[in-house]
Amino acid sequence: MRNLLFSLLALSASCSSPATDSAHLASASEDLPVQTVGQRTTGPAPTAAMAYDFSRPAATYPMPAELAELSGIALAGTTHITGVEDETGNLYEYNLSTKKVDRVIPFGGSGDYEDLARVGSDWFIMRSDGKLFRYAGGKTEEFETGLSFANETEGLTYDAASKTLLVACKAEPGAGLSYSQRAIYRLQPGTFKAEAKPAYVLDVDAIRNSSPAAEAEKSGKKGKKKSSGKSFSPSAVAVHPVTQHVFVLSAKQNGIVELDQNGQLLAAQPLPADLFPQAEGLAFAPNGDLYVATEAKDADQAMIHLFRVQAR
Repeated sequence: MRNLLFSLLALSASCSSPATDSAHLASASEDLPVQTVGQRTTGPAPTAAMAYDFSRPAATYPMPAELAELSGIALAGTTHITGVEDETGNLYEYNLSTKKVDRVIPFGGSGDYEDLARVGSDWFIMRSDGKLFRYAGGKTEEFETGLSFANETEGLTYDAASKTLLVACKAEPGAGLSYSQRAIYRLQPGTFKAEAKPAYVLDVDAIRNSSPAAEAEKSGKKGKKKSSGKSFSPSAVAVHPVTQHVFVLSAKQNGIVELDQNGQLLAAQPLPADLFPQAEGLAFAPNGDLYVATEAKDADQAMIHLFRVQAR
C-alpha cells in the first residue's frame, strides 16, 4: 500500500502446528525481544501480505440480539464459531451452517468480557480488568494476570509457536511506557502472569502520523478534525496458522495490520466502515481464511464476516 495506516513491529515466531493442547501452556517459553514501532529487523523477504479483500466478504453471519455487543470470537472446530459479549458470562456456540446459536454455556457472572481463545478443549476468556478465566470440564478457574482495568485488556489469542497466550491492551501500556504507546503482553505458562516486558509495543504517534487522517491534516483540508494518537485502540490479536504472521485489529481507527515472523511490517489496511461499525474480533480457520467480527453499534445487529485467502 502507498499509504500505511499503521507502523508496527513484532517479535519473531517459528512455524508450528495449529493443533495444540492446554497442557502446552504449562511448558516453558523462551524470552523473546520486544519490538517497538520504528525498529528495523533483518530476515527473508516478506511473502504474500494481507491476502484478503476486506471489501468483499465471502460470507456474512448475522448475530442474534443477545450478541449485539459481540466482543470476541474463536473457532470451535470446522462447523461452529464461539463468541463472547461484554455483559454476561456466557459462551455462545454459533452454527456456521444454520446461522443460529446452538448452545449457550454459562462460565461466570456478569462482567465486561472482551475476548476468548481455545486451547485444546479448554476455553480462556479475558475480562477488561485483566482477569483471565479458564473454562474446562464444566468448571471455571480465575487467574490474576497482573494487568488491570487501567490497561483495558481487549484482545486474547493463543500463540502456538511460543505456546503462550497473548493479551492486547487498549489503554495504559504499563512497564514504564508512555501513554502514547500501546502494549501486547505474553502470559507466562502455568501462572498466566503477564511478563514484565510487553511482547509488542505500539507507538501511537507513529500510527497517527501514517494514517490517512494525518495526511489530510498535513495537506490542510478543511472539515477534518485533528486525529488523536490516543484514539488507537487494539481490539483483537491473532496469529495466522500457516504463515505465523501476527494480525492486530484496531476498533476506533478501524484497521488491521499484518507482520511477518521477523517482526517486519508487511501490510496495514483500513476496514470499510459500512461492514465494520466497530471491529472487535479475529479468528483464523486452519487454512488461513479469516473471520472478522463487528459489534452492532448503530446497526441492527452484530456481524461476523468471512474473508477467503486470495491467490497472489
